[in-house]
Amino acid sequence: MPKIVDHDARREEVAEIAARMIAQRGIEGTRIRDVAELAGYSTSIVSHYFKSKHELLMCVYRLRMKQTVARVEAITREGGDLLDSLAAVLPLDVERNESWRIWLAFWGLATSDANFLAEQRQRSRESVELFHRAIIGSGAMREGAQSRLVAQALLSSAAGIATQAVYDPENWPAQRQREILRLLLESTVPALAATPD
Repeated sequence: MPKIVDHDARREEVAEIAARMIAQRGIEGTRIRDVAELAGYSTSIVSHYFKSKHELLMCVYRLRMKQTVARVEAITREGGDLLDSLAAVLPLDVERNESWRIWLAFWGLATSDANFLAEQRQRSRESVELFHRAIIGSGAMREGAQSRLVAQALLSSAAGIATQAVYDPENWPAQRQREILRLLLESTVPALAATPD
């Protein structure tokens, strides 16, 4: 009887290996044959799942975005506070630091590749909505134009914090990232301004 292969699981496995490689080597330093070797598969098997490096890169980007969205939504759904929900996107641990290294590499790619630019635009808009749902879900603001503006401002701020943390981790440890996000939350969300530490 032939071996049953879960194709989606294998694609995700290969994408995760590629993600770690991109985080360490960058996009240019990531080759399909190296990903295949690290995965323990032949290049032809990896090429069966990903027709091109471009397709593999897109899968990596989407996979890490999906994981981050799930993390934020879980905290929001479980009634976690707004700071915890939004801080879930920050590079507070190794996995999230890897995700940010990947996204930063893709931002560079988006400047010259129309497909990645379109993907980046879509994901940025979805991320604003993710932050907006977290703000509304926490009860910190009522839904409206102002809450959407706050979501956009906080997402932009979180991206700035994350970028600094990736490039200068000694000066941006996890606690500092959270403190700065808390400061931004308190200055943009009126209901949180008087919240004690």
